[in-house]
Amino acid sequence: MNLAEGVNIKSLVLAGFIAGYVMYVVDLALDGWFGLFGTYRIYRQWLVDAGLFPGLEDIALFIGHQLNGILFGFLFAYPPVYRLLPGNPLVKGIIFGNIWHILVLLVSFLFGKTGAIWLNGLLTMSVEAHISLYLLHIIWSTTLAVFYKPVHGR
Repeated sequence: MNLAEGVNIKSLVLAGFIAGYVMYVVDLALDGWFGLFGTYRIYRQWLVDAGLFPGLEDIALFIGHQLNGILFGFLFAYPPVYRLLPGNPLVKGIIFGNIWHILVLLVSFLFGKTGAIWLNGLLTMSVEAHISLYLLHIIWSTTLAVFYKPVHGR
């Protein structure tokens, strides 16, 4: 099974990069707005605590985030998923963002409660961080959907 079959790879890479960037910049720019956003600090601290990329945590976080924006975008762009999502790109993005966020919470619960330290950290974040993460996932998925152009006929 080829998961990339029918995916417009060039469009996905561009859309995923843009969506990851928009999500990251919104998190930075709105840090503190109504007590929300600034979740990048949580992830940065996890890198520091794990001793990963000493002195390069900010760069590693940014590059990793961009790669995640593209990689996780494959699920959205996978033709059976893309076709199943109703509506125009904006609606597709909002629906996908909600599904994606639920998947993130389920994976965090399943693995976090059974010992995965990083995923358990997602579960124990503050309510404000959870709201921020939800909004950021909607921003990412909507931007991804607006910029992604599927292969014609798929």
